[in-house]
Amino acid sequence: MAAGSCNRTLTLHRLTIAFLILLAIYLFQDSWVAAKSRHNIIPPTPQPETDQSPILADKASDAPDSHTEGCRSVPGADNVLVMLKTGATEIYEKLPTHFVTLFKCTPHYMIFSDLAQDYADFPIRDAIAPVSKQLREGHEDFRIYKKLRQYQREGQEMSKLKGDGGWNLDKWKFLPMFFEAFETAPPQIDWFVMMEADTSISWTNLLQWLKTMDPNRPYYLGSQNSIGDTTFAHGGSGIVLSRKAAKQMQEKRDEEGKEAYNKRWEDETAASCCGDEILARALVEAGVHMTMAWPLIQGETVATVDFTKNHWCTPPVSWHHVTPLEIDTLWQFGADWIDDHEWNTPYLYRDIFANFIERHISVTRHAWNNLSQDKKIVAPSLATKGDLPFDKLKEFEQRAVESSSACEAACKRQPQGKCVQWMFTPGRCYLGKVIRLGRTDERESERWVSGWISERVENYKKRMGDCAKVNWAGA
Repeated sequence: MAAGSCNRTLTLHRLTIAFLILLAIYLFQDSWVAAKSRHNIIPPTPQPETDQSPILADKASDAPDSHTEGCRSVPGADNVLVMLKTGATEIYEKLPTHFVTLFKCTPHYMIFSDLAQDYADFPIRDAIAPVSKQLREGHEDFRIYKKLRQYQREGQEMSKLKGDGGWNLDKWKFLPMFFEAFETAPPQIDWFVMMEADTSISWTNLLQWLKTMDPNRPYYLGSQNSIGDTTFAHGGSGIVLSRKAAKQMQEKRDEEGKEAYNKRWEDETAASCCGDEILARALVEAGVHMTMAWPLIQGETVATVDFTKNHWCTPPVSWHHVTPLEIDTLWQFGADWIDDHEWNTPYLYRDIFANFIERHISVTRHAWNNLSQDKKIVAPSLATKGDLPFDKLKEFEQRAVESSSACEAACKRQPQGKCVQWMFTPGRCYLGKVIRLGRTDERESERWVSGWISERVENYKKRMGDCAKVNWAGA
C-alpha cells in the first residue's frame, strides 16, 4: 500500500510539472518563435488591400521584418510582374517552396500551368486555354492535356503522368501566357519576368538590375540560345521583357487582328520544337531583338557553374535546374545578405563562391564528380574513338590513369591556366581549367575522386580582384 501510494504521488507530481511546462510554452511562444527566426524580411503587419486583381499576391505572410522597408515594398518591387510557368504533374513537388520564398516578396505574380486549378486558395491559370479548340481537340501534342483533365475529374494523382508528352505541350504555353499577362497587368508594371518551377531568382539582385535599365525601351533579356537562325532567351533560365517590348508585341497583334495573329502563330508553334524560340520570333517580328544577359540570367546551378572572369564580379539573378532545397538555401543566403547589406548592394558570383564553394574544394573529395572535362586522359583499354591517342601523351600524363595522386600530379604539371582541378577513376584522369564544385556520385555506377589545386584557386581569386565595379552588362 505504501509503495502504491508513493507511486501515485510521484505520478501526480510529474503531471503537475508537465502541465506547468506546457503552460509556459503557450504563454511565451511568441518570444521563442521570434528568436528562432533567422530571416525576418517580411513587413511586421499585413499589407493593406489595395487591389483585388487575381495577379496580386495580397495573401503574403505577415511575419516580422527587421528592415525599415519590407521586401514587398522595396522601391521597384511594385513595378515587376513575375510569371511562373509550370505543369500540373509537378505542382505539388515544386511549387510550395516558391510560396515561402520568392512569392513572399513579389507584390504581383501569376502562375501558369496546363490545367486550371486552385493551389490552396491561389489560382493556377491554364496557359493552354487560349489555344484554338480545333488544335486542342485534334493535335497530338494535346493528348496529355486531355488526360490531365480526366485525372482531375476522377481525383487521380496527376504526377503519375510525368513524362507522358508534357514537353510537347509546354511549347504552347509561351505566347498565350505572355499576352494574358500583358492584357491583365496593372498599369504600373514596367517589367515582365518569366521563370519556371525549377528556377531560382534573387529578388534583391533582380530589382537592382532592373533599376539600371529604362522600361520605355524595348528590352528582351535572357540567357542566349539558338535554333537555326533564331537567337532566343532560354525559358528555364528566365526571360525579362520591358513594358515597351510588350507594347510593341501587342500593337503587332492588334494591327493584324487577334484571331489571324493567333492562328498564324499557332501554325508556327505546331512546326517548332520550343515555345521560347517562338516567343523570340514573335518579338523580332515586332522589332524587339534579344539582349544577352548571361551570366546574370544563368542556366546552371551553383554546383555546376564554371567560375570564370565572366562571372566573378557579376550579380547572379537566376539559376536553373535547382531543387526545392537549393531554392530555399539560396533564398536564405539572400536574406542574410540583405540583413548585412540592405537592398542597395548586390551579391556577386564572388560571394556565392565564398559562401557555397570555397570550403568544399579545400580538400580531396571521394565519391565526387567535379565536372572536369577540358582534357580527358583515358587508358587504351577504355578508350573510345574521340579520346586522345594514349601513345602520344607525355609519360606523366600516361601515369595519370593509374592513381588519384598521379592524376593530381598531372594536373599540377600542366600550365597554370590549363588545369586547376582534376578527377580520377581507375583508367581515367580528367583535368579541368575552370573551377566547378560538382556533385556526389555515391549512388552512381562509376565513382570518382576529385581534387582542386589550392594555390591555383588562390591565384585565380587574386587575379579577379576586389570587384570595385559591378558588371551589370553581362558577358
